[in-house]
Amino acid sequence: MSEHIDIGPDHRLGLVLGGGGARGLAAVGIVDVLEERGLRPAMVAGTSMGALVGAFLCAGYGAAEIHALALGSKWTDVIDISASGGLMKGDRFAQWLADRLPQTFEELDMPLVCTATDIDSGELVILDKGDLIVALRATCAFPGAFSPVRIGERNLVDGGLKSTVPVLALRGTGMDRVIACDFQAPLGRPVVPAATDAFRTWARFWETLTFRRRNLAADILLKAVDILQAEVCRRQLLDDPPDLLLAPPMPGVNLEDFRLAPKIVELGAAAARAALGNPDQECEVAP
Repeated sequence: MSEHIDIGPDHRLGLVLGGGGARGLAAVGIVDVLEERGLRPAMVAGTSMGALVGAFLCAGYGAAEIHALALGSKWTDVIDISASGGLMKGDRFAQWLADRLPQTFEELDMPLVCTATDIDSGELVILDKGDLIVALRATCAFPGAFSPVRIGERNLVDGGLKSTVPVLALRGTGMDRVIACDFQAPLGRPVVPAATDAFRTWARFWETLTFRRRNLAADILLKAVDILQAEVCRRQLLDDPPDLLLAPPMPGVNLEDFRLAPKIVELGAAAARAALGNPDQECEVAP
């Protein structure tokens, strides 16, 4: 990437929105700022939460409408318990999507590319046509949280396993400029300490149920996934570097921290404003 690059409303802008669970809500703040600057993407690629935000953008929702949805929705409304394969079936989530989005990719106002992972073969799968609702269920199906989604002969889960910032999905699409957004968790945070007495054990159990704290086993597992994803992402961004990479610092935010949605959205907006600078000047990009 060059130190300075011009990104203006006349460019065909590709927007890549990474995954990250609740951290991915920073995409809402970034979309807010892009709209302020008159920068509407010509195409969006995304995985997991990034694909979800991208779907609403591609369906014609304005930044304010997406913002209102992100802050006004109760995430408990989309949870349904599964007997096997995951904590949540995803049926309620699918209905929530169907009530607000077109049924197919072809009905969107602008092109959207979602990524998912074939849990059997380990392959990255590109979803850009046909049933939009099923595709969004697949790209958001974090293993162990949502059941895999069957599309054709494949069992699909969260695309972030193979490409958490899928710039590669825009390869060959003819975009003049590409802005990529990385919402991965920082690696420098230590795992949570184990509880040492009964009171603390109960307190941590309650905090875990209310998404305020992870238990030790879950935190170690998710931290291991973070380490692997960070290395894969680093290599992929070297192969397909965007013109501008936005990575909002969110050191105290975990992927399950949806209760922090207003803070997360603002952190995304702040990062975008800092990177884009004065709207009358060219954008400054870190080397």
